Amino acid sequence: MKKFIISLLLLLNVAIIPCYATSWVEFDDNSFIDKDSIRIYINDNGYKHYNKRVFWTKYEGDRISKDLEKAASDKVEYVLFQHIVDYSNNTIALKSGVAYDKDGKPITHFSYQDVQLEYHSIAPNSSAEIWKNLVKKPRALKKIYQWQQSQLLKNEQ
Repeated sequence: MKKFIISLLLLLNVAIIPCYATSWVEFDDNSFIDKDSIRIYINDNGYKHYNKRVFWTKYEGDRISKDLEKAASDKVEYVLFQHIVDYSNNTIALKSGVAYDKDGKPITHFSYQDVQLEYHSIAPNSSAEIWKNLVKKPRALKKIYQWQQSQLLKNEQ
């Protein structure tokens, strides 16, 4: 019985500890990239493309397109987009996206099959070039994330 009570107390303590599972790295005002979403791209047929990386970005506030809000016919709080970077051709494609309301509920979404993907050249000094460089070097992205987290802690103190 004593072990049961101790186990229960430990379980309650763990449940109370706050859990921060976000891994968003801010790269521009209200624009983020998910450092933990970076993966080798696997196409619709299950084939791995080692020269391509897939990752998620997030946009909040003024960075959200008004056209998207009109299409959703609701106030969009934030949008997630999944991108594919092709390093062999220096191109990028949009794979999918989801718009969310203030309660975190999906409002609208889309997804393209591989045959529907449109790859575009990555322009110099563009957001896509920033993403390409960050995704190529996930260690640097992790360091930026750690620095941003340390700045948040400093601001809270």
